[in-house]
Amino acid sequence: MNAPAARPRQRSAARLFAIPGLIALTSLIGLIAGLTGDGVRDLIAWLFLSLPVAVVAIAWRRRG
Repeated sequence: MNAPAARPRQRSAARLFAIPGLIALTSLIGLIAGLTGDGVRDLIAWLFLSLPVAVVAIAWRRRG
């Protein structure tokens, strides 16, 4: 007898887009900080704009 097929879990839209939304928000903050000032704002821009690159690198490393 065959086992029943596993159904994929249903996710709400808020949960599905939480991480991409957070990445988009930090990118926007980084862009605004980089365009509006120098010094500390440049550091904030570098940190926040490097987040998407770090997330992609971590995802690629986990995949294989």
